[in-house]
Amino acid sequence: MEGMRRRMMVAVFCAFVVSACSNAPPSLGRGLPRTFGPTSDFDRRIKEHFPVGSEESKLLAELHGERFATKETQDPSTPYRFSALYVARSIACKESWRIQWNAEQGRIVGIEGWYSGEICL
Repeated sequence: MEGMRRRMMVAVFCAFVVSACSNAPPSLGRGLPRTFGPTSDFDRRIKEHFPVGSEESKLLAELHGERFATKETQDPSTPYRFSALYVARSIACKESWRIQWNAEQGRIVGIEGWYSGEICL
């Protein structure tokens, strides 16, 4: 009976670990330094991949393919009209990648990226 209980506990623990690690970083954020706090590396990568003047449709296609949640705001006090957010959770932390941009006539006129890691435990 004790052996069965141990195997059950190991199976539950393994299922928990696998489910906690299943939300990997988006490819746009892979290979960049990961810290507990904001960094500017993701901003540089976003500006290189989607420079001002590039097509907004390409940005949106990649964001949707990466499963970013996108939204549009009508709030005139915010500097960007559009934003996209991706959150990855694991046992030890929560990481988030946010992209904000403005576009006119289908072209990006301003863009920034923001990454942050936070301690969850």
